[in-house]
Amino acid sequence: MARSTPTYTPIRNYAIGILLSAIFLFGDITYGAFTPLRGFVNASSLYAQMIASGVLENINNTFYSFQKNRNLLNENKELKEQILQIRTKDFFERKNSEEQFKIINFHKELISTLNNNHIDIYKIASIDLRNYLCCSTHRIFLQNTKNVSMEKNAPVFAGSSFIGQTKDTYIDFIEVILFSDISHVLPVKSNSFYCDARGRGKPMLISCSLDQNNQDFQNQIGDIVYTSGLGGIFTKDIEVGFISAINAVSVTETEVLITLKANPLNEIFYGVMIREADEI
Repeated sequence: MARSTPTYTPIRNYAIGILLSAIFLFGDITYGAFTPLRGFVNASSLYAQMIASGVLENINNTFYSFQKNRNLLNENKELKEQILQIRTKDFFERKNSEEQFKIINFHKELISTLNNNHIDIYKIASIDLRNYLCCSTHRIFLQNTKNVSMEKNAPVFAGSSFIGQTKDTYIDFIEVILFSDISHVLPVKSNSFYCDARGRGKPMLISCSLDQNNQDFQNQIGDIVYTSGLGGIFTKDIEVGFISAINAVSVTETEVLITLKANPLNEIFYGVMIREADEI
């Protein structure tokens, strides 16, 4: 319960306090009795300030170092991205240069081989691989980025031989039917026979059917087969393959299997021969 009147303090207590204070003050002024104590207090205060200053400085240094490291990481990331962009650009430039070099060389070889300056070079876009490996329809598609108007049945050259002929165009693509397509017919010749070789529906294979009683047929496995030039599409005397098998189908018919020279799975660039104006 709170007291209702203030506590009474005798006057002598105040007197004693004042007297002791006067004695301590006199002793300190005259003899420096409290100097060590004041020095200790001052030193403690200085030490506390130094420690606080050191801690604050360390905190500032740590924060500055963290900020600096983060800036360095950001700069390093930006430099890596720039290097990656430069390398990517350089890769595509070198790739384009290599392709242009190959195109120029391929074009020169075709002009020399076919003795024809009217040849355009196209890069393969895709091949119907599923049908090519298992079925009878063998087609490839060439890139036609410039939307060049392409006539049908133009001879197509790849590697070191003819490989097929154009069939149709679709905006940015040119469809090419390969010799091995079961619906394709190619006039060929060897040392002792002429025939219309049909696609076998198997990769790189065509075949001729000859009369069993043909006395002129003297070919052996491994003999070279050439374009005959008949039909007016393919230049004659271009090597297209070799005889890989001779089978007696019946008493009156002999089948000559021909393995083609050019493999569409190994080629990237294709040359398409364009008819000259006076040939149309």
